[in-house]
Amino acid sequence: MNKIKSIILMALLIVSIFMILSPVSAATYNVYESDGWQVLHDTIQSAPSGSTIYVHAGTYYILDPIDINNYNNITIIGDSPFNTIIDATSSGGNGIYVSQNYITIKNITVRNAPLSGIYITDYGTIENCIAYGNRGASGFVSYDYGIFKNCLSYNNYVDGFEDHGYCTYINCTAVNNTRANGFGDSAGGTKVINCIAVGNADGFDIENVLNPSEITYSNAWNNTGNNYDEAPAGTGSISVDPKFVDGINTFYLSPSSPSVDKGSTSSAALGLYQGFTTRTDGIWDKGIVDMGFHYKSNRGPPSSLPIAKILEILKRNKEK
Repeated sequence: MNKIKSIILMALLIVSIFMILSPVSAATYNVYESDGWQVLHDTIQSAPSGSTIYVHAGTYYILDPIDINNYNNITIIGDSPFNTIIDATSSGGNGIYVSQNYITIKNITVRNAPLSGIYITDYGTIENCIAYGNRGASGFVSYDYGIFKNCLSYNNYVDGFEDHGYCTYINCTAVNNTRANGFGDSAGGTKVINCIAVGNADGFDIENVLNPSEITYSNAWNNTGNNYDEAPAGTGSISVDPKFVDGINTFYLSPSSPSVDKGSTSSAALGLYQGFTTRTDGIWDKGIVDMGFHYKSNRGPPSSLPIAKILEILKRNKEK
């Protein structure tokens, strides 16, 4: 009998050790608008490390903030920032708050939060996202080493983009964040590339003393304080009206905008060529990348033929 008990105890011990050493398996989840905000909220908060959550088109009116504090390496992907919307009006706090590292969030809009729209800690990546109308703090907040690519932040109470050091912003636009900055950094080491800041308190308030920062190929214009505060305008940076065509809820550029074809490298190198545009005509961004946020477009690439040649072909076809 004692031998049997010993065997059972040993088996239980082995199982317990295995459970401790083996993390919960990562998984893939799909959330739909018809599931309701609580399913969205609970799925994201309980997903184990390494999981991917696809949040499909719809407007999710969350009643509590989405807090990610149990696991690292969570990826949240919407269908599009124009149809996957988290409305945090009644959340009582931030829209999405992340206290773990290595979060990735793509293709989502967060709006109307009582505090910040999206708040992440270290080594997070936010891509193709929008934050607007967040009433008590900033549109996007990151601690160290965050990466923001092709994001738009406007009409937030504090900063459009706020970080605490060593973050990178690529092709982001910040507009009308009138209580503070388009882009605000408190520790330095930040890189701003191909970005636009218009109508904020300061355009780029980027620390440059403790740890040198860089602002290149960017445009700061008509900010009520300084366009470039602390860190100077670097290579390719300008202070010229970007010629937003709407400038209220959308920020397309006129084809004649001084921010068109004035970026740091090719649009293809940044993944902003096929299917992306900054312009009112919807033509894909081809060649040197445009500054600022890019919208999805199905209009196709610009013609490789000059206008005169196209008119000549049309004329010949008409005469036949």
